Order: sequence, then C-alpha cells, then structure tokens
Amino acid sequence: MDVDLAWDIIERVLHDRLPEVAATLRGPARDDDLESLALTIGKELPSDFVASLRRHDGQDNPTRLLDVFDHQTFLSVEAMIETSDMRVSALGDDLDSNDYAWMEPDKVRTIPHCRGWLQFTDAEGDGYALDLDPLPAGTPGQIIQLPIDGPTPAPEFTTYGAWLTSLAERFDAGAFSVDDSLGLWLDRGLSQDH
Repeated sequence: MDVDLAWDIIERVLHDRLPEVAATLRGPARDDDLESLALTIGKELPSDFVASLRRHDGQDNPTRLLDVFDHQTFLSVEAMIETSDMRVSALGDDLDSNDYAWMEPDKVRTIPHCRGWLQFTDAEGDGYALDLDPLPAGTPGQIIQLPIDGPTPAPEFTTYGAWLTSLAERFDAGAFSVDDSLGLWLDRGLSQDH
C-alpha cells in the first residue's frame, strides 16, 4: 500500500470516529523545513517518509489529548527537530558508547541515543522513530520504538511505509476501540504480526 492510500484510510476512519483528532492533522511540510530536518539528522530522509510529511506535517495537538492512536501524537517537522536536539542534549550522540555493552547488538545500536534516530511520534517521551544509522544487519529507515531512556529494542518494521501501512490496515479492519477520554487504542498494539 502506498503512503497516500494509507493516509486516505487513516483520515477516513478519524473523520468517522474521531473528527476532533482528524482536525488536528496539519497540511503538507514545506520543502525548506524538510531540508532543515535532513540537515539536523545528517542523513537523507527515506522517500516514503518524505511523501507522508508532504501529506501531513504531523499534528497541531498542543494538549496531547487528541492523539492519532495509542496515545501517539504525530510530530511536525519542527517538533522532530526540537525532539532530536533535546534527546542529543540529554542522552548524547555517541555511536561508540559502551553503556549497554552487555547487550548483543544485531540491527540497532545498543547506545542511549544517536542523532540518526528520528522520532516521529510521541507519547510522553516514548515514540516511534526512523533508525537512519543502523548496524550492518539492519536496514536504514527501519522503524524502532524509541524509549525515553534505556536501550533501544529491535526494529518493528523495515520501512516507514510498512509501518504506516500496518496502521492503516488496523484502522481499516476496525481493529481498535475508541474511548471518549483516552482516544483510539489499537487491539494488541501496532506490530507487523497483527
């Protein structure tokens, strides 16, 4: 499924079930903002991710009470840059860190943080991120669930497009519940094994 079709499904479900959340989706990201994001991260942004940002530059959700799913707010390009800067300031950007040397790395670096992890959703500090600086067994652009601190888990999806497709498929299948005060919650969370 391409990015536009995935967004068509997500938008339809949000308009039908949570119109107040649908109203928070921003318009397309500007080219100069996308360039700033790539410069901040120091890596080329995957085309499927750029296509998504050209559809919606995150959400206008300052209260963080109108999340798209599972308490996850889609970050704008500006918020991604701010989050990246904050995480580097708090956790560092040391690709050679031995903080988690006890782990056996496979696809994702076992470090507290690196600039190549681009967080694009946020749920009180945790969120999904593009891993643009994976280990050799990994895939550039793989999706990881980035904790606010501690070692990073294995990749959950190989691309942003696969991640967004999985979300759209769950929305389309009605594999969620809606709580008036907590928003939309996916059945069994978001994973490739749904």
